[in-house]
Amino acid sequence: MLTHPLRRLSLCWTPFLILAFLASLDVGVRGLPKPVGPVSDYGSVLDRHGREDILARIEQAKAKYGIDVWILASWDDPFDQVDRYASAVLQAWGLGQGKTLLAVFLKTKQDWSVSIVAGQATASAHPDLAATLRNGVASLVSHRRIQEAMTQLFALLDRALAPTPIPRPRGPSGNVGRFIFVALGVGAAFGLMVLALRRICPRCGRILRLGKRHSVSTYGRRVYFCRRCGYTRAKGGEG
Repeated sequence: MLTHPLRRLSLCWTPFLILAFLASLDVGVRGLPKPVGPVSDYGSVLDRHGREDILARIEQAKAKYGIDVWILASWDDPFDQVDRYASAVLQAWGLGQGKTLLAVFLKTKQDWSVSIVAGQATASAHPDLAATLRNGVASLVSHRRIQEAMTQLFALLDRALAPTPIPRPRGPSGNVGRFIFVALGVGAAFGLMVLALRRICPRCGRILRLGKRHSVSTYGRRVYFCRRCGYTRAKGGEG
């Protein structure tokens, strides 16, 4: 047991210890902005139509990939480091454990920087997603094209998470199809040539006529005959 003076001393210091403990709990969230829905535009980056567009993209991302995307545009950073700021906001807003993504666009004087952090569930399922998205929008942010960077964020998300389409079986290649077409053309030309040769008189070159002859060798049979030289040809032989 503490002696009487020590007991009194401990009772005097107890309130100060409690305040110090509470201050240590609050150090991570002190000075952080509160969320204003999925898009907290403290930096006044978006107009009404831009905000509606980003909100619609957030809903689409939730429907397609089950990821809650949150966006903060701000000019106040109590940590002087955008990555620490984004991580603190992620925890303060209760997004640290879920399937979430938080994009923080921070304005310092005239310059903008960006940090994208993922909740634990998102980081487990897609370890490199946050870094990929940040690298993809970094150039736009450095040129102060913040609304365009927010839009690009969702295009990159689609590119990273959209399922890869199954390739369809390919039909005959162009060369095979061209070869078949040429072969059919050559075959048709050859057939026409054979037909033409059968109708041309081999003696004088005139066109043979088709009819019936009443000679002894071809009596009553259909034959090809030449009016000029008298050449005849029936099935099975010449005349």
